[in-house]
Formats: sequence, structure tokens, C-alpha cells
Amino acid sequence: MNKRVFGNEFYRGAAGPLAMTMLISLVAALFLQPWWAGSWNELVVVVRSGQIFTWPLVATAGAWAASRENRRGTEELLATLPRPGWQPFLVSWAALTLGAALGIATAWGIAATFVFLIATGSGTDWIAALLVCVPAHGAAAAFGMVLGRLIRWRLVVLLTPALALLVYTAASWASWMSGCDALFTILLSAQVSNGSMYAVPSSALQAMWFAAIAASFLVLAVSRRRWLVLVPVALVAELTLLIASVPPNRHVVTDPVAMQEVCTTRGPTICVARYESHVLDELAELGQPMLEKLRGIPGAPEELRFRSSENPDLPAYHYATTATGRFADPVQERGQLAAMLTGTVPTCDGEPFDRAFKAAQSWLLDDAEGATQLLGKTPDREWVTAYFAARVDCDTDATWALLD
Repeated sequence: MNKRVFGNEFYRGAAGPLAMTMLISLVAALFLQPWWAGSWNELVVVVRSGQIFTWPLVATAGAWAASRENRRGTEELLATLPRPGWQPFLVSWAALTLGAALGIATAWGIAATFVFLIATGSGTDWIAALLVCVPAHGAAAAFGMVLGRLIRWRLVVLLTPALALLVYTAASWASWMSGCDALFTILLSAQVSNGSMYAVPSSALQAMWFAAIAASFLVLAVSRRRWLVLVPVALVAELTLLIASVPPNRHVVTDPVAMQEVCTTRGPTICVARYESHVLDELAELGQPMLEKLRGIPGAPEELRFRSSENPDLPAYHYATTATGRFADPVQERGQLAAMLTGTVPTCDGEPFDRAFKAAQSWLLDDAEGATQLLGKTPDREWVTAYFAARVDCDTDATWALLD
């Protein structure tokens, strides 16, 4: 492939604007909800989940590039050389794929600088999962270009985003229903975070799957022998069956490094998974005074632990952070911690338990006004001791007595 031809297409075609659009849209998505802060795994999850809008963007650029009447000099350059007729199409597709990849890589790099400063440890499977973005968006470019090539209608460019979104979401739904739920993070983003990631073999299968889809569209668009498209289509079908045959728990695996338990070394014990350890100091600052306040009360929690490899059955700790890894709303986090500490197992349902729970939570938060509104008085340590005793067997009568 002539470098001058490719450079002309990249700099004068749609690839440059596409790269900038991808960069801006992904950076906006990343920093509007920076819950990926401090975790390489979760940063990749956000980038991969962003395919719900980046895939249609790339497809639209492909449709525009394929359908424009003036190829900005590419055809003229190729006309001076004995090149096959499919080369302008392939040059444009390669330029768009590179533009999309550069936009994604730059957006990821900007966010990665924040992760690098506070990340505490993870495996390396996320690298393979990130690289899948290249063939995935190559398939998007090929999809858009085959529309622009085969449908001789100016409005096809305007319709491509909706068509691409429809194809992407329909394939996501169909793959989820058929067991191919490792193909699209839009349906599995919650499972591919919190200390887990696609296994490298799964990422390799996904990359080959997207590459085969791209090849199918390219052959359909440029080959005079349309029956040749059956070759890559057969490969797509075979890879789909192969992916579907693998159990979901082998596609998405726990990251053993990220899930290691990390605990405070001073004061009441608070433990989180390693990938969350960048918030441990702030968590201890909020939670340890409340644990100290509960110390000695029978039935009250003596420590606070969240899901890790040592305690896989515990609930994960969910929190909102800024891009720097600090709590976005410490007051809200403190309230949630108080709810965890006073709403201990067993869970008791019913109006008296709800009121008593809120009163105990207010006491733990030093919110005398809120507790007084619920009880008509300010609860003391004796009242809280009786509250935890009543929760042991969900004693309704004892709880009503606390509210009188």
C-alpha cells in the first residue's frame, strides 16, 4: 500500500475528524462518571462499554467515506499506478480504523494518567480486552462502508447511526439470549468489573470474531465474486458457536491480584479488595469513628469487610469517586456506612423496624434532630443496645416498645 495514498486518505478524509470525535466523546463519557478511578480493569470496562455510541460513530464515518463522490484525491493518486480496483476502498477502511484506534488510545491515555497515580494492583488481562477495540471498530467501519458502497442514496449517511445502533444492540440481545454473553460488554459491564476481567483466550476469540465480521463486510463490498463472502461468514458462524460453547464463568474470570484483601492497620478493622484500596484511608476516616461508637454493644458490628478473595460472599462496596479517586460525596458515603452498620443481618421488614433503623442510623451519625423527629426523644446507648437485641429475632413487640 502506497504511503502517500494512505497519508492522503488519513489526513484529508474522514479519519482525522473521526479520531477527534472519538476522543472528545470518550473523554466526556469517562469523566462524567469516573467510577473507574484507581482500577485498570474498570477503565477498560468503561472504554469497551462505550462501544454503544462509538460503534455507530465509526460506522457513520465509514458510510460517509464510501458514498462521497470526491475521494479527495485518492482515486487520482491510485489511477497513476497499476492498482486493483478494491484498493481505494481498503485504504479508506484502514484509515478509518486507525483513526478510531487513535481516538480511543488517546482518550484511554488521558484517563490512564489518573489511574496510574493511585492504582494499587491488578492483573494484565485488561490489556487484551482493550486491544479488542481495534477489530471491533474495524468491523464498524466496514459495516458503514458497505452501506455507503452498496446503497446509492445520499441519506444513507444520516440513517447509518440508527442502523448501526440497531445492529449492535440486536446482536447484543441475541448473543445474551443464546449464551454468547462475552461478546458485548454493554450487557456484562457489571460482571466484568469489581475485580474481574475477560480472560485472555476470550479476548482473543472476540478479536477474531470482530475481524471475521470486518472481512465479511469488506469482501461483500469489493469482490466481484460475491459468493466469496461465504468464507468469512462461515468463520463468523464457527467463532460464534465456539464462543457460545464456553461457559460464561470462563469468559469472565476473577482478577486474583485485584481481589486480594487489604485492611486497615490501626483502629477498628475495615477491609476492601485491593482494587478499592485507594479509598481505604478515606473509608477508615468515615467508618472507624462509628465502629468505635458501637464498640461493646452486643450484636453490633465490630468490623467492616467487603467482598474480596478471602470473603467472596460478602457484598461489594459501591461508591462514587472523582477522577482522582476521592469520594465524590463523603457525606453520602458516611450515611451509607451508617446504614450498613445499623442494618445488620437479619433483615427485618415492617414499619416498626424501618423507623427504629432510621433512628439508630441517626444516632450513629450524631444526628440528634433526625432521631428526635422519629422517636420524639434522643436515643442513647441503652436504646441502641435494645435496638440490636430486638433485631436478632426480628422481635416486633420489642421494636414497637422502643418507638413508644
